[in-house]
Formats: sequence, C-alpha cells, structure tokens
Amino acid sequence: MDYRITLSSTDDQMYIGYVEDVENAGQVKESVISGDLNAVVVKGTLIPSPLLLAVAGNKAALSLKRGNMRTRSIHTELLYNLSSSTNITQSLKNFGATENDTKLLICTFNQDLSEARRLVKGDWKPLENLSENIDLPLLKKIHKLKEEELGDNLLGSLISKVASKESL
Repeated sequence: MDYRITLSSTDDQMYIGYVEDVENAGQVKESVISGDLNAVVVKGTLIPSPLLLAVAGNKAALSLKRGNMRTRSIHTELLYNLSSSTNITQSLKNFGATENDTKLLICTFNQDLSEARRLVKGDWKPLENLSENIDLPLLKKIHKLKEEELGDNLLGSLISKVASKESL
C-alpha cells in the first residue's frame, strides 16, 4: 500500500502512505516535531492525488539540492510547496496535520514507511481512496479556487498553482 515515487529532478525516492481513522494524530505530530519520526504528515483531506505530492516533493528535493529552500527542512518545504500561498507559516498550518485529523498522508524521502507504520494507529489504505475524502470547501478556500477550476479540472488547477507558485 506504500507508494514510491522517483523524483525526476534529483532521483530521490519519495514514499507516501495514506491512513484513515487515525487514533493518535497528536502523538504522530509530536514525533515529527521532536525528530523521532523522520517524515512529514499532511492533512489527507487536502490532497486529491499522489501526483500533487509528487510535484511538491520534486520541488522540495530540488530546492534542497540547490541550497535554496525557503524553510528549514525538506519536510516543511514539502508542506510549503503544497500551498499556492508564499506565506510559510500559513502553508504549514494549512497542510500540516493537527491533533484532530483522522486522515493523514505520511511522506518520507529516501526511506520507507516502516517507522511510520509502527507509530501511526489507523487503517492504512491505498492512495486511490484519496479523492473520496477531499474537503472541497476548505481546498477551495485555501487555494482561492474558482468554480471552473473544480470538478474534472481540480487536479490540473492545483498542480498548476503548486508548480508555478514562485513565478506568479
């Protein structure tokens, strides 16, 4: 059920897992903050496809390689890149998981998810389930999406916003 992506700009590996009915999101978040879990934890209700994570992950890995990250780690850089906003604090707040989230995406770079699988208490699901659990009103608000950007155009619109954030 883990998804592995080879990032085209750096050849790094990004691993993604999706967990529903998470019982210990607070503990998971604390483990990430303390450094015990070398991963990034994303709100699962804001990501309709692993492709969006791959685009943001690719940008994060490339920024690390070039030495021009806007944040302090590749994990927070991924959260920052998921947002169409250039406000770092707001990006981390919007996309980082909270204690109350029950649907989480766990992402790591160049290491598998075995550590996360031991820690996160919940039902690990295939990534195909992502689109079924989207919080569309929140996604619309965060990205300032227009009606014509929703529906079949949603993923393309989000990828465009993420990929071109620094250009706009």
